[in-house]
Amino acid sequence: MKPTNNRILILSLLILIPVATLAFADVIFYYTGQINVGLAKTQPLTFTYNGQTYGPNGNVPGYILFKGSSTGFTVNLNITNASSIYFYQAGYLTVNTAGYIYVSSIGISGNNLVNSMTIYIQNAQTGATVASFTIINNGQPVTTPSSAISLSTGTYYISIYVVPKTPLPSPSSGSTESITVNFGYNIVSSSPIPQP
Repeated sequence: MKPTNNRILILSLLILIPVATLAFADVIFYYTGQINVGLAKTQPLTFTYNGQTYGPNGNVPGYILFKGSSTGFTVNLNITNASSIYFYQAGYLTVNTAGYIYVSSIGISGNNLVNSMTIYIQNAQTGATVASFTIINNGQPVTTPSSAISLSTGTYYISIYVVPKTPLPSPSSGSTESITVNFGYNIVSSSPIPQP
């Protein structure tokens, strides 16, 4: 029996279907990376000194409470109608590994009470300012990351300078403003790397 043209066509299609499927299949390669996580012997920065969570002037009831920790700090400030307010030596910063500190991002929420704010880092032995970061300017957060500033190992004070938006509402209004500052600390180079 001789194959007909129809049979040849059907057999050809049956042979081509798997080949055509292979030609359009996805080809995916997989690679394996292993990440081992351990604990560093020393933390590069802590916002405390010998267990002390606030600086010499960081706990003045009714005006300021500075709470430092191994992951950052929280400050509760109460401001008044004044041309400016300087919270001098409010907190500690202990540098265990030399590196470069910078501000990577700033966020503001709540009422607009602060016209400008600057954070100073001062050498605890000499009192000299080694770094300053403008956080708020004209009531708005500073949006560009700051330059990285070199810090040697040792103890530093954190001071905060505030220019309020006057006149401020009365304290009974319950107005508050929350400012979040994210610091970066580069122990390899002076490049301020943005937060992912």
